[in-house]
Amino acid sequence: MCMLMNKLCSILLFIFFSFALAAKDQPESFSKVLSYSKEDLKTKTAVYTLEGGGESLLARLWFIEHAQNSIDIQYYSFAKDITGIIATDKIIVAAERGVKVRLLIDDAAARMYSYDIRMLDMHDNIEIRVYNAGVMLGRPDRRAKFFLKNYKRLLRRMHNKTFTVDKEASIMGGRNIADRYFDYDKNYNFRDRDVLLMGKAVNQINESFEKFWNDPLTVTYTELSGRKKKNEKNHRYYVNLHERSLNTKKFSVVMRNKINTYNDTLKKAERTGLLVWTTETTFISDNPGKNEDKKDWVGGICADSMLSLIKNAKFSIDIQSPYFIITKEKIGIIKDAIKRGIKIRLLTNSLSSTDNFMAFSAYQRDREEILKTGVIIYEFKPNAKVRYKLMVPEVQSKLHYRTVYGFHSKTIVIDNSVSIIGSYNLDPRSANYNTECISVFRSKQVSENLMKIIEEEFLPENAWPVSEDRNPDHKAKFIKKMKAFFCRIVPKKYL
Repeated sequence: MCMLMNKLCSILLFIFFSFALAAKDQPESFSKVLSYSKEDLKTKTAVYTLEGGGESLLARLWFIEHAQNSIDIQYYSFAKDITGIIATDKIIVAAERGVKVRLLIDDAAARMYSYDIRMLDMHDNIEIRVYNAGVMLGRPDRRAKFFLKNYKRLLRRMHNKTFTVDKEASIMGGRNIADRYFDYDKNYNFRDRDVLLMGKAVNQINESFEKFWNDPLTVTYTELSGRKKKNEKNHRYYVNLHERSLNTKKFSVVMRNKINTYNDTLKKAERTGLLVWTTETTFISDNPGKNEDKKDWVGGICADSMLSLIKNAKFSIDIQSPYFIITKEKIGIIKDAIKRGIKIRLLTNSLSSTDNFMAFSAYQRDREEILKTGVIIYEFKPNAKVRYKLMVPEVQSKLHYRTVYGFHSKTIVIDNSVSIIGSYNLDPRSANYNTECISVFRSKQVSENLMKIIEEEFLPENAWPVSEDRNPDHKAKFIKKMKAFFCRIVPKKYL
């Protein structure tokens, strides 16, 4: 009797949920809402950088709500925390109205439980695949099978981050799906950067996604779980997720209202020159199975493309990278650029702000050598004042704006006219091990918009200047100093 009542309750909840969805009109396509013609999207690319985590989340949610046909998601990490629950609920709502959703995640960095993945994968409009399986996801025996098959590739992960709607709009950059990327974490958040692209360049993102989706290194989640996919909806799971998403303590009414008016934000950005239409935007991605055909598995499409642009610099290179680990080749390129009179500035994490002590320990070992080349170094403050501009007020005001911030933005501006934004960290892991993606903008206006923000982050209230005889390591807590010290045993080539 109890089981029957539970089942009846589940059915009634789902009927209510379905009626609530049906009551909403089918949303207009984003191009109609924003008054862009299909011709605009074919011939040009709209570029708009997403600086604050709150806006970056709103942008994703707004585009999900206006999806007509498809949502293609490719992430290194997708967590089931506050922002993950909100995004997942929106995705299910889109799938309920017929939108086809494809989610591709890396196996090693998965932060969603297998149960949750299976519940999503059961929906007939949602399909989940896993890149380089054998570490985290799936039934133990299936996981072991893929581990034995791929153990030589254990360190080679898919670090790409793209979120594409209707194959015409995409958000790419440094953010994964987790609270700390969107200013929702109570203790530690990232200062990060994404870029919204609409139009022509998104075709290159679509091509890259299809390569990864259909590559032999990518497997369906059903292969890992050992369960045959059922074309039915798990009513109770979807209703419970929807109820959790509606919890105003987690996602306030104010933030929900901002989703409804986000099209006005984009229109204003276009009027003020922050959203730029260009014909010179290129998306570049490493291929799945990166470097397997190369001796020592060294290099990659993204690394080669970035080095080519850096070598052609004429007077300035401004770099933002959370991790900066040099090699002999990099030092040679830096020295050559400095000899040609090029001013190079670097903003990276301090010991006080970093989340990656192994990477910092490698940078720490080489910091003096980097400074001797003539590179001007700044290290990000954990209490940088710029964070007040980035924080989500509805969340951080309750925490009295005390949250520590680390640096996670990956941006390079060359000669104030060529800009690079993506998932690529300036370290051996991004160069040789992980697959990465970047967007290159040959636009003075895009570069000028970025430099206004970058210049602010070099200011004393946001970053410490570093010299050969002075660095801010002493400002870090003792435990952080010890972590960085002991991480020195790890060879730099693996970082």
